[in-house]
Amino acid sequence: MGVITEIFNTISRVVVLPSFYYMIFQSAAPILLAALAVAVAIKANAINMGIEGIMTVTSLVCVLVSSAVGGQPAGGPWLGLVVAIIVGGLLGFAVSVFAFRLKIDIILVGIAMNLIGTGASVLLMYVLTGDRTTTTSLSSGTLPQLAIPLLKDIPFLGEVLSGHYVLTYLAYILVFVMSFFLFKTKLGLRIRAVGENEEAAESVGISSLRIKTIALIISGVLGGIAGAFMSECYLAYFSSGLIAGRGFVGLAACNMGSGNPGIICLCCLAFGIFYAFSNFSTLSNLSIYALNALPYAVVLVGVVIYSVYMRKKELKRLQGLESEENLEHGQPAK
Repeated sequence: MGVITEIFNTISRVVVLPSFYYMIFQSAAPILLAALAVAVAIKANAINMGIEGIMTVTSLVCVLVSSAVGGQPAGGPWLGLVVAIIVGGLLGFAVSVFAFRLKIDIILVGIAMNLIGTGASVLLMYVLTGDRTTTTSLSSGTLPQLAIPLLKDIPFLGEVLSGHYVLTYLAYILVFVMSFFLFKTKLGLRIRAVGENEEAAESVGISSLRIKTIALIISGVLGGIAGAFMSECYLAYFSSGLIAGRGFVGLAACNMGSGNPGIICLCCLAFGIFYAFSNFSTLSNLSIYALNALPYAVVLVGVVIYSVYMRKKELKRLQGLESEENLEHGQPAK
């Protein structure tokens, strides 16, 4: 009972703080970018399991490029973002080459991408900087924070919605962009057509290989932006373990949102609540390790609940089909 009481006491202290809601939007942004990256690939029936590795590599690339050109005074973070986008797109293309041209199982390709991304980034960091854990010795800088006119002067609301990093706003803008892209553009419709029925798409002259490759490149680009967020917004440097499973959380959010950008955004904000809550450990007597593990525990519980829900939904669908089949044969429905 003491732990439960402490949890509720901590919640009561936190929910009145505008910084808590600010942190929700900030914490959910990289997860949202990763989830949108996965969603594009899934819509083309080409799941990008390597999003964690892509985020890791591009996160380091941002810092290295930014520091190489002189850091923040020389506009290094912006150049780092551009290079991260290019590298992310190339890694997405690499996934498509291994999966569809070399015929390697795409799940295994994704796992390999995650393992290689983690190992290669640490090795590259050590070779180029001499650091083993972080790049704090490099002056890479961060992308700017935007103070929104008029909104910033509104009490409480201004503190929540104004002053975020530019990539935070971009993440939420991309929800609408991706919705429009997937459901209103010719390429988006082709991506969904290939994902829903590849053979039917091929029969009308759509190259499923080309569409899947494009989807994975777009997925890699979004993963690159997510990686840049972590080392140019969330922190001002790269460290081993920086991504900390956010790519996998994005994968879970995408599945729970059924690939719909709007629902994905809500799922990411829900996860963001617990990430934000873990950042206020100083207001609680609870173990900091327990609070840091809380977001991942919530993701696990959420995935289990979603799986049970989808299983029940599928059973109902199959029962409905069985009832229709029985009626067609003149048998009473069960």
